[in-house]
Amino acid sequence: MANSRLAAEVDRPLMVAAILLALIGIAFVFSATANAVMEAKQGLYLKQFIWLGIALAGAAVAAVLPYRVYEGKLSYLLFGVGVALLVLTLFVGHVGLGAQRWLGWGQLKFQPSELAKVVTVLVLATILSDRKTDLTQIRSLFKPCLLAAIPFALVLKQPDLGTSVAFLMIVITMLFWAGLPPLYLFLLVTPLINVALSFFLPVWILFAAILALVLYRSRLRLMPILIVVAINLMVGIVTPQVWNHLEPYQRQRVTTFLDPNGDPYGAGYQIIQSKIAIGSGQVWGKGFMNGTQKGLAFLPEQHTDFIFSVVGEETGFLGASVVTLLYLTLILRSVKVAHRARNRFGSLLAIGMTSIFLYHSLVNICMTVGLAPVTGLPLPLLSYGGTSLLTSFLQIGLIQNVAMRWREY
Repeated sequence: MANSRLAAEVDRPLMVAAILLALIGIAFVFSATANAVMEAKQGLYLKQFIWLGIALAGAAVAAVLPYRVYEGKLSYLLFGVGVALLVLTLFVGHVGLGAQRWLGWGQLKFQPSELAKVVTVLVLATILSDRKTDLTQIRSLFKPCLLAAIPFALVLKQPDLGTSVAFLMIVITMLFWAGLPPLYLFLLVTPLINVALSFFLPVWILFAAILALVLYRSRLRLMPILIVVAINLMVGIVTPQVWNHLEPYQRQRVTTFLDPNGDPYGAGYQIIQSKIAIGSGQVWGKGFMNGTQKGLAFLPEQHTDFIFSVVGEETGFLGASVVTLLYLTLILRSVKVAHRARNRFGSLLAIGMTSIFLYHSLVNICMTVGLAPVTGLPLPLLSYGGTSLLTSFLQIGLIQNVAMRWREY
């Protein structure tokens, strides 16, 4: 009786959207690798199909075990395991595409950073659902921000800037959902704004003046004001120095985003070819398996980071819109689960998992159409990759876990 009641609460539109995206992904991994140039990768769609079976089993396990089990000490333990794997990756990880991101044995490899995002959500949900956490006190921000900063720094060291920013988005989203006052939320994101403005001195000075005015009218105590000012000054001064120490390919990604035609046969090649592929699909597309940019391998990483470009070329605006609507369905249904949940830990758990989907899908799709720098982030559920697919369905399973038990306090 209890099992049937839980099964009745499963969010079916959410599950259907996730499975459809995964099946579409397998179809387009097949299409992206079905040419003479990609001959060595023509069996990848079969591997992805096997991973889908494993991922669905993982989602079922994540959904069955009551989510309250993860609250408390277990979340800290899992977070510790995730951090330990990230540290291990820096020493014995496999190097690929200019970054040390993978652990593995033989042919089996996985990215600890994918798991780290999930366990970071778990530990932040535990902290922010604790009645002792008073978000009206600025000191309450230190613990969640410090814990999120650990995986952020370790992933940035690999280096993987795109994935590291995901941890910032997780903590900001969860703090907002937990009820962080708007003033504190603004002060929390000011260092990120500083990073973008620190290269333009007049604009940076204007922003500093606005920040000073906000702090003056905030009625905060002297110590929090001094801390905010010190952090923002440090970020503004240090950012240009950090920029000079970035890997050349990382700097190229930003400059190419600003001007992709500046180096059309080098750093700007990927984004230019991606835009050509999507644009050439027009309304109806060239037909499944008939993409020319994909078929002649003009499009790099077409089965992973740029798989949305293959979808756009072969199915046109119509197919790309369907995929986008499926992601929108997945995200909105997940937000509904978080909003509906009566238990604070469950609500925060669901919104944290949703923030990962939102960040990855938004950045990847914007990247393929030239609205964001090339980051190396996969498109969840669609891109080829066993670790990404497995962790995506673990997230779906945990969200369904909350959906099935939304009545619990």
